[in-house]
Amino acid sequence: MCAILGWSNHKEDLLENMNLFKEMLELMKYRGYDSKGYYFENHTLLGHNRLSIIDLENGKQPMYYENLIIIYNGELYNTNEIKEDLLKKGYDFDTTCDTEVLLKGYHCYKEKILEKIEGIFAFAIYDQKEKSIFLARDRFGIKPLYYTLKNNNFLFSSSIKSILKSKVIRPILSKKELEELLALGPSRKQGHGVFKDIKQLRPAHYMIYKKGNIKIKRYWNLKT
Repeated sequence: MCAILGWSNHKEDLLENMNLFKEMLELMKYRGYDSKGYYFENHTLLGHNRLSIIDLENGKQPMYYENLIIIYNGELYNTNEIKEDLLKKGYDFDTTCDTEVLLKGYHCYKEKILEKIEGIFAFAIYDQKEKSIFLARDRFGIKPLYYTLKNNNFLFSSSIKSILKSKVIRPILSKKELEELLALGPSRKQGHGVFKDIKQLRPAHYMIYKKGNIKIKRYWNLKT
């Protein structure tokens, strides 16, 4: 179990929020005690808490490859299969962790990598050239991924409380979501949160954020 956290604003300088961002990530320390990492630039902040399982020394995040930066929570079950395919295409690997396989798999196939991987995951890949963020969640939503877009601030996190810590969103309960929680609890309708303006990326969906705009698309459906 790990934690991912991101904050992007294409109009305002976020570097003055670095200390606040570190406090937001600290709230999810329970999801990964082994190490933490950051990536900061003027309009984008990324953070990761790691629970080290595979390649303890070399699997630290954020992880970089060319213009791409990944933060990832999950496990790929067919890592070796994907890695063999990428080796044939000329990719080299410096680690034995699935994070590097996922990152280079995305570099090779873009969103089509989601059709190839099997596992449980929530991850974000920031493209430094395009200034875009690609996010995806596993087919059945095992790994959490919450997000909000408010006043040019786009935030995503493994936990709602880290988003609330930013003060971008006030902790106002949504009447509709509260009704669903009371009726369905502890479950709730997919894609919904409890607080107003905070949503979940739905299972089997990916999202692309760029300059204040969001595009969401389903990449998999259960077939009978």
